[in-house]
Amino acid sequence: MGQVEQIEEARALLAQAEGRLADGDLHGAFAAYKACLKAGPDFAPGLAGLGLFLAEHGDTGTAAQLLSQTISIGDTVLQRRIAPTFARLLEGLKPNAWNAALDRDLRICLAEPVVDPQSLARVTAETLLLKQVRFDGTPAALAAMGRDPLWLGFLSRCVNVSPAMEARLDAVRTALAEMQVERGDRLEAPIGLLVAALGLSGFASEYVAPVQDAEGTVAILYRPPSRAEAAALGEGEIQAQLIRRAIDEPARERDLARTVPAFTPHDGDAVSEAVKDQYEANPYPRWSAPPAPRPRPLRDAVSVLPGLDRKTCGDRVESVLVAGCGTGFEPIDMARMDPSLAITAMDLSRASLAHGMRVAEDLDLTQIRFVQGDILKLDPVQGPFDVITSTGVIHHMARPEDGLARLAGVLRPGGVVRLGLYSERARAVVQAAHDLIRQMGWTPVDADIRAFRAHVLALPEGEPLAALKQSADFYSLSGCRDLVFHVQEHRYTPPQLGDLIARAGLRLVGFEASPQAKAAFAAAFGPADALDLGLWDRVEMRRPDLFAGMYHLWAQKPAG
Repeated sequence: MGQVEQIEEARALLAQAEGRLADGDLHGAFAAYKACLKAGPDFAPGLAGLGLFLAEHGDTGTAAQLLSQTISIGDTVLQRRIAPTFARLLEGLKPNAWNAALDRDLRICLAEPVVDPQSLARVTAETLLLKQVRFDGTPAALAAMGRDPLWLGFLSRCVNVSPAMEARLDAVRTALAEMQVERGDRLEAPIGLLVAALGLSGFASEYVAPVQDAEGTVAILYRPPSRAEAAALGEGEIQAQLIRRAIDEPARERDLARTVPAFTPHDGDAVSEAVKDQYEANPYPRWSAPPAPRPRPLRDAVSVLPGLDRKTCGDRVESVLVAGCGTGFEPIDMARMDPSLAITAMDLSRASLAHGMRVAEDLDLTQIRFVQGDILKLDPVQGPFDVITSTGVIHHMARPEDGLARLAGVLRPGGVVRLGLYSERARAVVQAAHDLIRQMGWTPVDADIRAFRAHVLALPEGEPLAALKQSADFYSLSGCRDLVFHVQEHRYTPPQLGDLIARAGLRLVGFEASPQAKAAFAAAFGPADALDLGLWDRVEMRRPDLFAGMYHLWAQKPAG
């Protein structure tokens, strides 16, 4: 059989596999995928098809190998199709030696707009440190970094989340400053490119690194650049990114912040005003790559909630309030997932809202209405909403129960609210950090946040506070401030969550948990009711780290 005939046979078998998969025939689809690759071992669409199938159905190791083959030989359309799934497989890797194929795979995935580059920050940092085991600070070593696509992709697209990489980047910045003292502003092209990429990295982390005395162009590693300083680094995509992200976009956001309409009265309580001031100074979370979720109607996600009263909820899921939307990631994610939604995105901070407004404008997402407002000032006439989400918000109020009552007041009968709240047990290390901050007299200003970070980075592994180095929030000024310097924080146990929603007149209908948490629950209680918060309390007593992010739960408002 000739090559053309082989490809035609492989293409026919691929169509057969996809047809069987669409019909729910997993065994038939798997067999057809295997037959496709037997007919055409290097048929990239077949490699992609089987790789995606195995990634979805459990054999992640083989899936990663197949998708790596695909990304090395496939065209750009195929690369973009597989990149989100492939990136999810790569992000959990812990390499122990540098591998050229992994280097290539990370570089391609980081360049894809459909991939969240931050998800690959840790594995990319580890790969680069294995690639360049020692750094001698010479101009040759700096130039080599400026010619390396993976270094440039990592620095320009990720916020570093590795303590070892942070030490390396400090050494690189020091070497650049020393070199500039010797050579002045005459930076050869690869080093100018490296400075531009490091400038992007610094801007993304809000210059969280210890500030050094630096003159000339290298000073932009510790503060935002001027347009002339950025232009002096040469012409290219990374230099253009630096101008766009560190100069043009912030200027546009300042203009947008002045246009945000008010949704509630301005006079908040003392805690609301303090929280507002925090996020005006340090909008959070900081992100640059917009979400690219798979299309899915929100009503489908709501309809499968295990405790939902479907009769009172009905099929109407149209109006959504994101109460405490921060910098807009969640409403933008929802709008791209389900374009039919009418979303009101509300936050205390105009600076935070402006970030989301800018990205929404760039993506032409006209169904999101960004408004400034305080949950505690919501009035029922501003509703009703079919769905409300409030993730990581009401636990920053003086009385979270008052905030939830206000949210319930603008929720339609039968509607649902999704909450994200801190765990008392999982936040033990944060409580220890609060104690240290009080003891040292540190305040939420940049210098004190850097001092706290320096203290933690110097701790040996095994010290309780050293665990903070594993948090992505530790690696930016706004993230670290939100993590351990927040003006107000409440924490809960599972039974306390039940009390909170009951006092608001709501009923628990969903409790989200990671695969690890679900496995722990099943091991302890088998097929018991997964909405039993008393049982979850017993599970968490044994595994206090299970909800290190937050609890996420859904509650429904009764119809009558």
